[in-house]
Amino acid sequence: MNASPRQLRMFLALSESLNFSRTAEQFFVTQPSLSKAIRDLEEALGLKLFERTTRAVRLTPAGQRLVLIARNVVGEFDAGLQRLQAHAEEETRQLRIASLPSLANVLLPAACAALEQRYGRPHITIHDCSNAASVQQLANHHVDFSLASVAPSHPELHYEEVLRDRFVLLSAGRWRRKVGASRTLDELVELPLISMTDASTAMRYMVAAYLQRGMEFRPKMQFDQVGTIAGFVRQGLGIAVLPYLGMMPLLDLGGMRVSEISDGPVRSVGIVTRQRGAPSEIALQAMQEVRAVARQLIAQHAGFVLAPGQAARG
Repeated sequence: MNASPRQLRMFLALSESLNFSRTAEQFFVTQPSLSKAIRDLEEALGLKLFERTTRAVRLTPAGQRLVLIARNVVGEFDAGLQRLQAHAEEETRQLRIASLPSLANVLLPAACAALEQRYGRPHITIHDCSNAASVQQLANHHVDFSLASVAPSHPELHYEEVLRDRFVLLSAGRWRRKVGASRTLDELVELPLISMTDASTAMRYMVAAYLQRGMEFRPKMQFDQVGTIAGFVRQGLGIAVLPYLGMMPLLDLGGMRVSEISDGPVRSVGIVTRQRGAPSEIALQAMQEVRAVARQLIAQHAGFVLAPGQAARG
C-alpha cells in the first residue's frame, strides 16, 4: 500500500465538502487531478470510499470508517513533523568548541555572550583540553571548530591564525624587583623558572626556542594548571614563564608583575576547521565573534598580543 499524507488530506477534505470542484480549489489542483488522487487511494486500499452520482457525492461505509483512521494518521504525522521541526531548530542552536584552556578563558567568554544576545539561549559545549585533543575532537567530528596554538598537520583541517602572543615572565614578592621590566632568554637560565608540563604546547615553544640557541630549557618546576603556577609564584617560589594570553587571568591577583622576554618565542593562535563540509550558521557566527575578540585583544594589549603574521620587536 502506498498512500501519501497528501492523499489522506484530500480524502478528509472531500469527505467534509462532498464536492470535487471545491476540494480541488482548496488544494490548488484540477478536478481531474483530485479524482485521480482519490482513485489511486482507493486502489491502494482496495476499498471504494465514495459513491458518485450525477447529482451527489457521498461516503461509503468503508469511507466513513476511514475518516476516523485518516484523522488519526494525519494528526500523528503533523505532530511528528512539529517534533522534527523543533528538533531541527534546536540543532541550529547547538554549538560545540574544543580549545586550549588558556584560549577558552580569554577568547570565548565574550564571544559566547555575543552569541547569547543573537540566539537567545544557544546550547554551547566547550571542551577545554590539550592542543592535540582539541584538534582530534575536530577531526572526529565531535566539535564544530577548535582553537589551537599550533597549526595542525592533518591534511583535512584548515588553520586560520587570528593573533599571536608573546611569552612573558610573571613574578611576585622579592622576584618582582630582581626580574625587572625585560629579560633575554640567556638571562633566564639562572632564574627559578616555573612552566607548564612537557605535554603542553607552551613548553614546546620554550624548548624549541632554547634548542635554536643550542641550549636546554630546564625549569625549576612544572605544573599542568596555570592556577597552580600562580600559587607558587605568589609564594615567591619561582617565576612563571607563560604565553601572555595564558597569564592574563592572573593579572587580577594583586602583587603580580609581567615582564617581557625581549627575544622570546611568539605563540600562534588560530581557528581550526574541517576542509570539507560547511559549518552551521551558529558556528560561523561564533568564529566571527572569536575574530572580533582577537582584534580587541590586539588593540588593548599592544606589544604582548600581536596581529597575525606580526613579529615581536625586542
